[in-house]
Amino acid sequence: MFRPAWPGQVCSLGYAVGLFVERDLGIQLTPEQQDRLIAYYQLDPVSGRRLVRRAAIRGPKGIGKSPEGAYVGYAELVGPVVFAGWDEAGQPIGRPHHDPWIQVAAVSEDQTDNVLVWLFDTLNDRPEVCAERGIDLGRTRIYLVGRPGRLEPVTASAGSREGQRVTFAVLDQTESWFKSNGGVRLADTIRRNVAKVGGWSLELQNAPRLGEGSVAELTAKAAEKRIPGVLFDSREPPNPDSIDLSDPATVRPALEYVYGSAAKDRGGWVDLDRIIAEIQDPDTDPADAFGYYCNVSRPSSDWAFDRARWDQLADGKLPAAGELIVAGFDGARFDDSVGIVCADVASGTVWTHAVWERPDRAPDDWEVPEGEVTAAVDDMFGRWDVWRFYCDPFLWESTIAAWEAKHRSRDGKPRVAAFWSNQWRQIGLACRAFASAIRAGEVHHLGDDEPLTRHIRNAVRRPVNARDDEGRPLWSITKPAPGRKIDLAMAAVLAWRARNDAIAAGAKRTQVFVPRRIR
Repeated sequence: MFRPAWPGQVCSLGYAVGLFVERDLGIQLTPEQQDRLIAYYQLDPVSGRRLVRRAAIRGPKGIGKSPEGAYVGYAELVGPVVFAGWDEAGQPIGRPHHDPWIQVAAVSEDQTDNVLVWLFDTLNDRPEVCAERGIDLGRTRIYLVGRPGRLEPVTASAGSREGQRVTFAVLDQTESWFKSNGGVRLADTIRRNVAKVGGWSLELQNAPRLGEGSVAELTAKAAEKRIPGVLFDSREPPNPDSIDLSDPATVRPALEYVYGSAAKDRGGWVDLDRIIAEIQDPDTDPADAFGYYCNVSRPSSDWAFDRARWDQLADGKLPAAGELIVAGFDGARFDDSVGIVCADVASGTVWTHAVWERPDRAPDDWEVPEGEVTAAVDDMFGRWDVWRFYCDPFLWESTIAAWEAKHRSRDGKPRVAAFWSNQWRQIGLACRAFASAIRAGEVHHLGDDEPLTRHIRNAVRRPVNARDDEGRPLWSITKPAPGRKIDLAMAAVLAWRARNDAIAAGAKRTQVFVPRRIR
């Protein structure tokens, strides 16, 4: 069983692997690179079973993703990467694979060169290391002398590779891996292959264009769902919407954040002034600049809502107690955020009544406090005359049922109703109606409602399998990147749909309604 040698030590072979690659390849790892090795090779402290089966690095160009893929591939070929028990001090012991099979995969042969050329050049300059480790540098592959072991390139055009007993694979530039070029199929095949022998894969990616269905985008979604065994490492600027590519004063802090210790003024190798000059070159596409240098994904389709128009509509006022309102509720119970957005039926003002967002460093067992959510719902019904409260019930079915039973009109009719956001036609019509209302200036909001504005600005269009009565395609909303929350935007969509329904029904304020606190 693992016994830490110092406070905070992680049970991992990554410490030894880091020393191994530095010694053999003559490189100096950055703190971020060493931390990732520790994470890649983390072990269960009792059984020694490796915890990561699928990892991904998303970072800007020049940060060293390809060399990282190369030196991890080298370690997997000849390094101490397999758990072999505990020493007397309770530290994990590593040994090399008995039959390592390493693949560097890309959708084209040229892309595999990003990783392989660095490793070939480094080993070619260190013949004594090749002799010590029994390495034969072939023209396009690396073999082990006198025992099984190989490192080779593979591409999507090479046909099916189902069943190969691959122990480790690097998947390079997965932002350009799509169904159309065989990339999605290649990724699926590789992951099945490494699973057979308890291996793992490392994905190298630039920030993808959102909505294109690339492997990079799919991996980010898997990480966001907190699927066990998936490790996703990405440094996105804290306030990407504040970046003005024409203004170095806003670009530089973003670059300093995403490049970290790789920046030259921090002892690294990346000249940020040179990057800024490239970003400001008139021939550089702004979307490419955001993705390649700022590590910010941009949608391949339009933003869901007119962001400039939204900013112009910050003239709303909170309605007085007892006024007729409607509301919407959306969010996940465990991994994201939950919010209640209200809308004044008379004025069209929308505002955040309550929101809970998962903290960045929350523990794995973090959960939205249900009691607080119910208290906020009670407060809303006690303060205003709520005609309808539309709720997306996913993972909240029993809670919403309790709200429905508790909050009814005087004639016994429910004022809480389920509104599923995965019923594509109804949610598509609701999203389009809210977007149209923003463009028409019918929606108003409070100027200091930062969470709602942030979620509205984050939302991007997501095509859905539904059409309106005239045959036009409909869309819902999705996130532009992991961590960019949109739940208040969806709650606002539901609240606006409830307002439209209230107007269509001729809803009137209950004359006998008296604002109160519900206990």
